[in-house]
Amino acid sequence: MPLSRYLPVSIRIFFIKAFNWEYWNSTLFYLPVLPYLAYLFVRSKSCFFFNAANPGIKNGGFIMESKWEMYQDAPEGFFPFTAIMKPAENFVDQFKKTGSGFQFPVIAKPAIGSKGQGVAVIKDVYALQQYHHTCSVDYLVQQKIDYPMEAGIFYVCLPGEAKGIITGIVEKEFIQVTGNGQDSIETLLLQNPRYLLQVKSLRQILLPEIMNEVLPNGDRKILLDIGNHARGAYFINASHRINDLLTATINNVCTKFPGFYYGRLDIRFNSWEQLSHGNEFAVIELNGSGSEPTHIYDPANSITHAWQEICRHWHLMYVISRHNHKKKGIAYLSFKKGIQLLQSHVNYNKKLQLLAKDAYEDRQESITMIHDLKLNTTGQKYAG
Repeated sequence: MPLSRYLPVSIRIFFIKAFNWEYWNSTLFYLPVLPYLAYLFVRSKSCFFFNAANPGIKNGGFIMESKWEMYQDAPEGFFPFTAIMKPAENFVDQFKKTGSGFQFPVIAKPAIGSKGQGVAVIKDVYALQQYHHTCSVDYLVQQKIDYPMEAGIFYVCLPGEAKGIITGIVEKEFIQVTGNGQDSIETLLLQNPRYLLQVKSLRQILLPEIMNEVLPNGDRKILLDIGNHARGAYFINASHRINDLLTATINNVCTKFPGFYYGRLDIRFNSWEQLSHGNEFAVIELNGSGSEPTHIYDPANSITHAWQEICRHWHLMYVISRHNHKKKGIAYLSFKKGIQLLQSHVNYNKKLQLLAKDAYEDRQESITMIHDLKLNTTGQKYAG
């Protein structure tokens, strides 16, 4: 057993974050590449040229874009069934109007996303009502897609090109443990450096009987199937999967969304072969100019490779934005509006902190039971 396991958890977490750059603070991580971004600012004569990369998305998908507006603009069937919920309005009334389109479990997430903050898997209507009463911002309820695999595929369509290209793929491995017949799930999590960082939040998400469960030797269990790096998902660089068939499939998907030239699609799918042939998959998220090429977060990558990939993608975004600005008349965001947008983003992120699972422990709100909804909370559709 490594000596590090005898150290206090807080000390172990400190060293894990310090010696694994994928966990570094964003400001520290991006600091060395900011001079290149400044160079692009000078070339474009704008500090906010990003918005011109995707004219079909508010702010180009840089920040503060409404996912709901994006879903409304998308062709029918592009995304899973999704409804918007407003915390200021009565939950029961809203659910009666929209609940017939869902089958639990569902995904709840803020209508304006920010690196996966506030995303939760909702098992039944009572959990959804708790989320509703805890939430302070408009949020989306989206049908959960149960395909076993998830990937982030970065798409770029350069000026003058009839078809786009894939510039990187990340495959996401969900939090999972393999039993040894002796240790509880929580103990197994504490023994894994990656999952150790998530134990505090998992205690709030998972029932105690799950955390205390002892799995038979060799049995594997997925604990949280959300492909979010901040929630412990393991990001694997799968760019070797890029081929003509897959590129054609992704290009066909992206050209259905007008004004989208640069960004990342998060996709659930059954197998790589089926995905390449355009079968058995669903786009669960589309991210614009604020997207990261998340394949960089594979622990096997060096930090210099990550920086190179970031600069490569920034350059591609600059080329697209400049073309859309000069040839299509898409205005860059003014400096004043850009600063206001950043301030709005900061304020919005503060609100999202209330959605953190760690905050649920101290919330003792009395949730009214919904007796007038004819719903089987084991996973049947609303039948009211």
